[in-house]
Amino acid sequence: MYRLCIASFEPKLWKKDLAILKKKHKDDFEPYWQDEKDWLCIVEFLPTDNPEARLFAADIIGYLVGYANLTNTRSLALLGDPEASAYELLFSFSSPGEKNEFLNLVRSNEDMGKDYIIEFTPPTAEEIRNARSLAAVLPHDALTHAVLIAATLCAGTEDDRAVS
Repeated sequence: MYRLCIASFEPKLWKKDLAILKKKHKDDFEPYWQDEKDWLCIVEFLPTDNPEARLFAADIIGYLVGYANLTNTRSLALLGDPEASAYELLFSFSSPGEKNEFLNLVRSNEDMGKDYIIEFTPPTAEEIRNARSLAAVLPHDALTHAVLIAATLCAGTEDDRAVS
């Protein structure tokens, strides 16, 4: 049984608290990841006029996000070219071993393979600074599909670990 909880209080705001509320935090935001050293970037296109190609690209993003989660890799995104529906996906690695594991997982994917690896490039400092969470950048439909792929991929791996 759930009980209704009603709290009543009168907040006390100090002048310095009010000053914080007036700031535009979006403009003051300093991404904490900008000092990380080992990055890779890939561009994926999410075309609006080709549902099949959009779904395939969302699959690829899902695999990349899943591999990032499996290897303790930060994944961020940036709108590359709005007219081309191009999105840059940035990956930051905490160790060379995790980077190699990530790349090996990409190589092992039949839809990406060895040729996909050569598409990765280091992002610029500005791209790293401007990158945001996937949810803040990717279109909702593509993000939802990609997250489902990533979750399924990670859940399958977790099941395998539990058995062994």
